[in-house]
Amino acid sequence: MASKADSAVFLEGDAIKQFLLGNKRVEAWFAANWERLDGMTGPINKSTVSRALSGMPIVEPVANAMEVLFDELRNDPWSWCKPPKRIDALTDYAPLSWWYKTLKLKKAIPWSRFERMGTHPLKECDAVFAQERLSEWRSRLKSACDQFKADRALVRALESDEDPEFQHWILEDGQHRIAGWGDGQLKSFRRRVGNAGLHGRSDEEIGMAWALADATLTLPNVENAKLTYSRPKAVSVDSHFSEPIEPWNGDEFEGVEIEQFEFPPKWAGATPETCKVKHKICFYWTGDRYAVEDIEPFIQIEDKGDWRDTTQSERDLFMTGIERKHWSRDEMEATREEWVDRVWASMKAHQDEREEPNMGNLFKPEPSLREQYPDGVPRSHADAAFDRQVNGIDDEAAADEQREVARRKMAFMRRLRRR
Repeated sequence: MASKADSAVFLEGDAIKQFLLGNKRVEAWFAANWERLDGMTGPINKSTVSRALSGMPIVEPVANAMEVLFDELRNDPWSWCKPPKRIDALTDYAPLSWWYKTLKLKKAIPWSRFERMGTHPLKECDAVFAQERLSEWRSRLKSACDQFKADRALVRALESDEDPEFQHWILEDGQHRIAGWGDGQLKSFRRRVGNAGLHGRSDEEIGMAWALADATLTLPNVENAKLTYSRPKAVSVDSHFSEPIEPWNGDEFEGVEIEQFEFPPKWAGATPETCKVKHKICFYWTGDRYAVEDIEPFIQIEDKGDWRDTTQSERDLFMTGIERKHWSRDEMEATREEWVDRVWASMKAHQDEREEPNMGNLFKPEPSLREQYPDGVPRSHADAAFDRQVNGIDDEAAADEQREVARRKMAFMRRLRRR
């Protein structure tokens, strides 16, 4: 039972029941769509649907889901109330008693004959008459739904002009990006996106939109196949403003995204370190806005206030959250020249330093590299250090880590945005 604190009342239940001729289609909709509805953990039972449509208190996620359903009904009513084209499929839509009344067949076909049409087909003249009534009624219902949809589109276009949607852009270092995290102090510009509003519409359409905005647009009456509201007379408007929605920078162009990356804490309870990373992306026009295609994630990282290219190990960390601790022999061998050059340069830079005493030599420090090699540290000394490093590799641990990195990288790549 929902408490007062977490319950809500859905107010459009009667409208839905009248339009869908009962509860069954609502029950079917919940069964098919609950996974995409916020806060829903499974289909709801018939009694909950009945409570919701009767205006009784229900848990808030169900009330919110009802609002989603109601919006879908109003966005495209014909797709929801579309009846069969042939009289032999009438019972798939509603009981024969409903059809007998709706098609007004009483004066032409006796009820006793019509109710048995499933087992005893109608005489040809009766079938032709019933089919004509169905087609005529169906056509009127389609017209009512189309008019409702067009009227609602006009109102929503007017609302969009009054409260337009924008994409906010930053141009920095010759690169465009959509303004976001950390951009509050930077100069931005905006371009309208989304609903095109009434831009390009005729004066008559604009005037009708203004008039309809003051009306209450209720769903069509299915049984009578007509609108439930009177369409008003268009008003004269001379102060309406709308602007075009168009690709201001071509159909596509390259740009970047900047986000904050949080490194895994080095130990339990440690404060995570963060950094800024940059992604290479492509903006492409979809008809009402620029959407994003990921091109190359984590191309740069901010380092001491400047941007630099990321290393492969950094990209692996950003994609997987795993900081590599083990390297395979193949990976190490691929970096041999670079590794040996770096270590050899370090050896030469510190060749006068002596090593501290160790457990094997408690009183006498190890001689410096210059003392060991008066003519200079040979490169072979760094090569030997590299070989010792390779020989100490834990092959099994390296293989396990590589497999986990590969799995996580695959999962990351599957989440990338594509056209």
